[in-house]
Amino acid sequence: MKRHVLLPAALSVLLAGAAFAVEPSLGANLGTSIEDISTALSADGYEMTKYEREGNRIEVYAVKGDARHELYVDATTGEVTKIETTARRGPSSLPGVSDDQIRASLGAFGYEVTGFERERGEIEVYAMKDGRRWELKIDPRTGGILRSEAED
Repeated sequence: MKRHVLLPAALSVLLAGAAFAVEPSLGANLGTSIEDISTALSADGYEMTKYEREGNRIEVYAVKGDARHELYVDATTGEVTKIETTARRGPSSLPGVSDDQIRASLGAFGYEVTGFERERGEIEVYAMKDGRRWELKIDPRTGGILRSEAED
């Protein structure tokens, strides 16, 4: 008798867990904000290394295992519209501050982050502030701004 009760309970736990982890595939809904997309990918073991929002499209680069994924997400529906996967050349994880910490820190200074890239020991952030587009170099260990340059 106990087996009959435990089996449905175990299945419901497994199905509930599947709702939180979204494997990126065409048509999958990852969310409409960078935070939603990052959370959805992280729940399935992906590390977001770069993103850029352009109009109604969010371009996201993420790594998992030996693969690098380039995802295009519709900013209004949150659905994945295109995926390109390539072999990964090396580790992208860097010690130091997290992407969320950098976004929060820059937000406190009035920046709205529109693009983000971690590559080869550097962090490059694109952001808007006071109607201007900025390119910022961030120290990966401390999160401090190393260089800021306004684009024309």
